[in-house]
Amino acid sequence: MRSAEITAEPAEARQLSLSFLRPSRSAVIGTLAVLAFLVLWQIAPTMGWVNGRFTSRPTEVFFAAIDIFRNDNFLYHARVSLTEFVAGFVLAIVVSIPLGVLLGTSKIARYLIDPPLMALYIAPTLVLLPIMVIWLGIDMAPKIAVVFLGAVFPIVLNTMAGMSEADPKFLRMARSFGATRFDIFTRVLVPGSLPALLTGLRLAIGRAVLGVIVGELFVSQAGIGYQLNLYGSAMRIDRLLVYALIVSAFGYTLTVIVRSVENKVRDWRSK
Repeated sequence: MRSAEITAEPAEARQLSLSFLRPSRSAVIGTLAVLAFLVLWQIAPTMGWVNGRFTSRPTEVFFAAIDIFRNDNFLYHARVSLTEFVAGFVLAIVVSIPLGVLLGTSKIARYLIDPPLMALYIAPTLVLLPIMVIWLGIDMAPKIAVVFLGAVFPIVLNTMAGMSEADPKFLRMARSFGATRFDIFTRVLVPGSLPALLTGLRLAIGRAVLGVIVGELFVSQAGIGYQLNLYGSAMRIDRLLVYALIVSAFGYTLTVIVRSVENKVRDWRSK
């Protein structure tokens, strides 16, 4: 009997390990769909389905990417854009979290600050960019300001919502046990608002990346947005696609990281 159990356990372990190695049906279908798209993209200009002057084949994009990484001073432009993104995003976090906490816990502050905040939130970035240039010059400062304005509002609004929508049941329980305002804030409001805060951070990433690119498209001598403007003027579709893919991959990676943290926090709260 004991030998049969010992024999069965390795068999179950092997089946379990093989199940991890075996690709799922959705992964296979997704891979085949991507491959089919790349094949159609490659042959479309040759077959005359699209105008070859206004598109680039995947092979051309691949070789353009190699040339960019080797000869296009890519690291310098990427460092400029990354510096502007990090500076603006960190500044947005430093400002927006305390402001969101204040708006979520104080009705007076919400009545006073919410209307001008909403007016500034609605204003398009392109309208504010010339003002930023006049006030801050043409170096990194206006791009950092645009990133800040793009990222600050999702974080503020979600932090405010998380603070103001705390579960009344937990608030009553904390007060019944004699908890102070500081205890309620640190042990009820802050843990309860973490998912909303992380959602705000995730939404802010896309707006911050867009702010970097928009700022560099119009006012810059370096950066990824500057390169997009340069190759767009020269009709270099292959290089435009390379930089567009780089920007998309950067934003997607950050979004996935924040989403994974967000899911872990939700699982922790559910326990």
